[in-house]
Amino acid sequence: MEFYRPTIAEIALKSLDHNLAAVRARIPAGTGVMAMVKADAYGHGAVSVARRLTKAGVEAFGVATVEEGSELREAGIAQPIVVMGGLMGQGARAAGAIMASSLVPVIHTVDTIAPLERAAKSSGKRCPVHLKVDTGMTRLGALPGQARMLLERIGQSSPLQLQGIMTHLAFAADAEATRAQWVAFSKFAGEVRDRVGPDVTWHMANSAAILRGEPITVATGMKTWVRPGIMLYGIAPYPEDIGRCELIPVMRLKSQVVLIKQVRAGTAISYGCTWRAARPSRIAVVPIGYADGYPWALTNSGMVLIEGVRYPVVGRVTMDFLMVDVTDGARIGIGAEVVLLGTQAGAAVSAEELATLAGTIPYEIVCRVSKRMPREYYD
Repeated sequence: MEFYRPTIAEIALKSLDHNLAAVRARIPAGTGVMAMVKADAYGHGAVSVARRLTKAGVEAFGVATVEEGSELREAGIAQPIVVMGGLMGQGARAAGAIMASSLVPVIHTVDTIAPLERAAKSSGKRCPVHLKVDTGMTRLGALPGQARMLLERIGQSSPLQLQGIMTHLAFAADAEATRAQWVAFSKFAGEVRDRVGPDVTWHMANSAAILRGEPITVATGMKTWVRPGIMLYGIAPYPEDIGRCELIPVMRLKSQVVLIKQVRAGTAISYGCTWRAARPSRIAVVPIGYADGYPWALTNSGMVLIEGVRYPVVGRVTMDFLMVDVTDGARIGIGAEVVLLGTQAGAAVSAEELATLAGTIPYEIVCRVSKRMPREYYD
């Protein structure tokens, strides 16, 4: 498809390589990496990202939905693909699709077992599964008592093969809360090892845990994976994680000035007239808006880069356009490059900064970049 807007999300695959190396440098030798590529690889393009990480030798990929896993399989990704959301209440339909695409579902409840058994029998293949234990996230996953029952039920099922056990850290920035989850998970690990032996992969560590160096392993001698997500894309999960190691942002959003208006003092800009020029001003119109994923909440607060200088977003961000006050940039004209996320001439606008200004988290800044935004991949 040809694109007729100058608005592009650039994806630097070499930066992805760098961030994966940073993950590997912070985990014990022999620990595997399950790269999280859910939500279209946090907005970066799951297929292209997974292909690059496949070349880099990651052990597995994590997705949220069956659809995301099937997309990767159709693109030729051969590694194990773990569907973190499991069947999501869709029973036989989802179970059949999981078997058709050779995906690995996470089991959260006993209700998912029978549909998976039937689908596995119909396909003539065993279905590898991971069991999720809820140690404190209080979302998906079985509480330890229920998990023991599920463990026994899976063990009695010839169509199912237990390959992994996992939990999810609720607040990795809080050492006390994380320690409590690790203790609960480790206790369950001992029981599982006694019952089914050591041939199960354990995983709990997300980006924040990796950056802090713990908790990563459950118990000595157990096969372990880590699940890096946001740090693979060069973004710190919490503000206090910035600087723990050198991460390089993978995404750069850029566009161009398509129109410049000379306005008088007092002129109102955009919907709702929320900003008025305090002096005769030059207003640049840039073709990107909230339909592309640029947050509406950055109305009158966002910053962009033009020629390495920061300029403010003025007036409400609209569906397809935003306006920038370039009064102090006398040389700026039609066609000037505008960087909305990333670096330009040594200056930077980070996802963390935009998230703070928009009152959200950096995950959302990149995840919300919409499908209508073309991605360009380069080394």
